[in-house]
Amino acid sequence: MLPMMRNQTMKSWRSAEQWLLGSMVLALAMAAFIWLVLGPAPAAPAYLTAVVLLIASLLASLIMMLRVGTTRRQMEAVLHGRARAEQHAIEALRHSEAQWKEVFEHNPVMYFMVDAAGTVLSVNTFGAAQLGYSVSELLGQSVLKVFPAEEQRAAQSNVAICLENIGRTHSWEICKVRKDGSALWVRENAKAVRRLDNQLIVLIACEDITERKQAENALRQSEMYLAEAQRASHTGSFGWGAGSGEIIWSEETFRIFGFDKAPSIKFAAVMQRIHPDDRARVQQTIDCASSDGKDFEHGYRLLMPDGAVKHVHATGHAVTDASGGVEFVGAVTDVTARKQAEVELHEAQTNLAHVARVTALGEMAASIAHEVNQPLAAVVTNAAACLRWLDREPANLKEARGTLRSIINDGNRAGEVIQRVRALVNKTTDRKALHINEVVNEVMSLVQHELFTHRVALRLELAPALPPVLADRIQLQQVILNLVINGIEAMQPVKDRPRQLVIRTRQDETSQVLVTVSDCGVGVAAENADRLFDAFFTTKSSGMGMGLSICRSIVTAHGGRLSASGNAGPGATFQFTLPLHQEDGT
Repeated sequence: MLPMMRNQTMKSWRSAEQWLLGSMVLALAMAAFIWLVLGPAPAAPAYLTAVVLLIASLLASLIMMLRVGTTRRQMEAVLHGRARAEQHAIEALRHSEAQWKEVFEHNPVMYFMVDAAGTVLSVNTFGAAQLGYSVSELLGQSVLKVFPAEEQRAAQSNVAICLENIGRTHSWEICKVRKDGSALWVRENAKAVRRLDNQLIVLIACEDITERKQAENALRQSEMYLAEAQRASHTGSFGWGAGSGEIIWSEETFRIFGFDKAPSIKFAAVMQRIHPDDRARVQQTIDCASSDGKDFEHGYRLLMPDGAVKHVHATGHAVTDASGGVEFVGAVTDVTARKQAEVELHEAQTNLAHVARVTALGEMAASIAHEVNQPLAAVVTNAAACLRWLDREPANLKEARGTLRSIINDGNRAGEVIQRVRALVNKTTDRKALHINEVVNEVMSLVQHELFTHRVALRLELAPALPPVLADRIQLQQVILNLVINGIEAMQPVKDRPRQLVIRTRQDETSQVLVTVSDCGVGVAAENADRLFDAFFTTKSSGMGMGLSICRSIVTAHGGRLSASGNAGPGATFQFTLPLHQEDGT
């Protein structure tokens, strides 16, 4: 179009030049004609006037021709310049178009253009290849071809939303299906526009998010497994920022504490759910962990809204966040069932021990009765015979003396039976050199449940570097265990003061190891202090008469002494001594 207009303009200027040139030739021809016909007549005015006019016309035509030529050359230069500029612009436009076409075809984003009916009007090569098609296989086809059946209704709805809001961009995530049947998750950004022919089209750009979706699904599945594992093990997780005070819980932690699930929870709400008797101890643990920035572990109880009590055990691990602050990541476990099982197990063990003691006592009584019955019967028989010999007139002293000697022999036989039974009870098979502090600590690990259940505070004052004693570890454990249980039971009636049990070890003035167990219970009357160790003696303050009797037998068999006394204040103290272990040859 532009070159045609340029050629017409140049033709017009050439015609003007030709017309002026023709006018000059005509003027010269007329001048020559006049000169030839009329001849020279300088005096005639009309002649002079015609010559002047011809000369003026000739000059004017010459000037006009020169100006027209100059203008034509200028116009040609301008038009040639414009032509070159237009050619450069066309080439640049073609280059830009090629670049944009390259971008459109091979950009790692899928581009679609569909009409209002959903027919594919255009698709880039990359987009078609991502779906496993060629461009020609998709052009003119319904866009629903690349969606699985379950997603086609959503795809139609998305296109309809764009057509209802022309010019607005809409985004969504949807699953497409490749030619081979595999799934392809994409994030689509779409906008409806109106073309010059007034046709509505929808422009769609699709970003492949399949890997992200797979990662999200894997994470979701992992979280589901973790939640199920926590639910099965009754263990929840938590995060606590010591500086900010923010607490993040897992779903299972909310369930354990009986709260509705929320993004976070306040520390004050947590403390209100803790049993009133345990709040001070929990607060002290939290304060120490927050100030020291060290790991912590503790157990406490929860008082639920319905009055039920839960036992939980929490552990926290200190980590440093990006800002240098301290955060704690940990777990809290509902151990109520385990605690109940421990209580039931302890009760069963207690009952079993009681049955065992009663059974052993019965067997021992039967054994003693069987062994002692014969010498006692002989004693009775001989005593009766002695009386008969003495009742005679005169008394037969010789026979009486004989029967008395028999009585003495039968008494000795009964004593031997008793000694054999005591030797059987006190017989030791595994006496070794051991440190009494180790035995005390071993027993303490066994009575933690009893101490916690009966709200008894334990204080150990164990002298360091005590010399060893020669003893049976199991029997000494039984002695210390019985004394501790006796002290716990003696403090059960106490309601007006803290229940405290103190265990001390030291070396006394006679260079023996001394162990004392002191309680703050109801105490022991002075007249009953020694009778406590009789096998069948018991008081209201202690039901451990049989146990204390066994303890004294064990301590005595080890060469020591067990005694009891009342405290200056409330309670009683039981103590026993053990001789030091002597090395061979010393």
